[in-house]
Amino acid sequence: MTTPNDALDFYPTPDSLAFDMVFSLREVKSGFTTYPKPILEPSAGDGALARQVHALAFNVHHDYKTGEVDRYDKEKARSAELDCIELSSDFRAVLKKDGFRVVHDNFLTFRPTTKYAAIVMNPPFSEGARHLLKALDIMQDGGKVRCLLNAETLRNPCTNERKELAAKLEELHATVKYIPDAFKNARRAARVEVALVSVDIPDREPVSRIRLDLKNETAERLKENPEFAALVSSDPITAAIERYNAAAEGVRRIYEEYNGIKSLFSSAGAGKKENPVMAFTKSYNDAIRELRGMYWKQLFEMPQLFDAMTYEMQQDYQKRIKELEGYDFSAYNILTVREEISRNLLSSIDHEIIKLFDDWTNLHYNDEYSKNVHYYNGWCTNSAYKINRKVIFRCNAFDTYDGRFCPRYNATGHVAQIERVLHFLDTNGKPYNGDELRAVLDAAEKSGQTQKIQLHYFTATFYKKGTCHIEFTNTDVLKSFNLYAGQRKGWLPPTYGKKSYHDMAAADRRVVDSYEGEASYTDTLTRHLIPTQSTFLQLNA
Repeated sequence: MTTPNDALDFYPTPDSLAFDMVFSLREVKSGFTTYPKPILEPSAGDGALARQVHALAFNVHHDYKTGEVDRYDKEKARSAELDCIELSSDFRAVLKKDGFRVVHDNFLTFRPTTKYAAIVMNPPFSEGARHLLKALDIMQDGGKVRCLLNAETLRNPCTNERKELAAKLEELHATVKYIPDAFKNARRAARVEVALVSVDIPDREPVSRIRLDLKNETAERLKENPEFAALVSSDPITAAIERYNAAAEGVRRIYEEYNGIKSLFSSAGAGKKENPVMAFTKSYNDAIRELRGMYWKQLFEMPQLFDAMTYEMQQDYQKRIKELEGYDFSAYNILTVREEISRNLLSSIDHEIIKLFDDWTNLHYNDEYSKNVHYYNGWCTNSAYKINRKVIFRCNAFDTYDGRFCPRYNATGHVAQIERVLHFLDTNGKPYNGDELRAVLDAAEKSGQTQKIQLHYFTATFYKKGTCHIEFTNTDVLKSFNLYAGQRKGWLPPTYGKKSYHDMAAADRRVVDSYEGEASYTDTLTRHLIPTQSTFLQLNA
């Protein structure tokens, strides 16, 4: 077509070069190719670059002869996130006829409200520096820019504008590819060397005035109270309360700000229902409730509480998050919950010890698990039993999809539950630390070690058929485990642990002989291996 009088600096981008420019915007994630959107073409001319954007980024095709959108792609073209700008009125008419959205005439006076993800451009050669500086300014918060320039614009920075551009491109680590005779065979031929400039600007960290104010206010408050500041830095729960208070205040200020400005973007007229272009989907109180729930959930995942509770209690408190949303995340309410945990702890520990014992012993009817138990003649029964040093139980530590060993997702919780139960029986132990178990299993996963993994009380070997074989390395804890279960089930005489072997009645001694023998019983008494409820409280303090 004839070049319009208002587009004498017009040199349409050759198809192959236009393809390369747009194709370089692609992003491959998880095997899928995507393009950043929305895209701006600020010197669209007759649509040479825009057609490539349509084809590659939006799968919209144009008729080769007429330039118009294929009839099957008209709907896609209307929804395509591509905006065009063109100074020439004749070319603007062509662009609109060919199905492009023209949003402005002069790029240098354009003030976008859309946040573009990419700009692809072939500006007038005589205005290249100014146009590219404008594009970089628009994209300063992050995005991609692809721009064709006359090579002289960069090779010969003889003006302040060109010098500013050169410094900006260096600051942004732009790449420049020089292409000689790129327009030699173009529709409007020119013997000129061009520079293809590619800039990928990282997304700028969002800045919140409210958050900055809250941060400064918190810093000032901690500065005025050094003792409280020291507590915040040393106690994770106090720090969590401080974060919650800041977050809750942030929510309050956001809603206050929104309510104060929402009339600017509401279409409500007299007697009409309000129809805002943006709206919060939750009320202020609902948002605060969900914020509380998030912090209560995080609290129960902290080692200070998580490792101090039995598995049953962990599950119970996770289910109560919805209920706790009605309570502020405060020191008083947290203390109330911790006192409640302490009150319920003894019965929960007792329940979990017996449950674990029953889980392991109930499997012994299956041949594979038959060696889990050892029978002995109990008090008033001949069907008493105790756990052996080696135990097999069901536990899948392998990914069901690819068979990969991944205990951190499938087995950590199960093994942690066992360790925590045994910890309550460890009369010579220290407060439980679940981080140690998680670190050991993470290391085993990374190294691929599936056998004889040394844990706190036993070694663990995992098999792909979905079983775990453990062998106790701490026999004292195993003994305490069996003693507690035997006493609770009434399989050991009432005098067990209260009298020396020779002070027992003959019938009681026969039970001791069947269970462990005189020497082992004496050792049990001497080393205080019989767990009590006071032991549970001491270990959980």
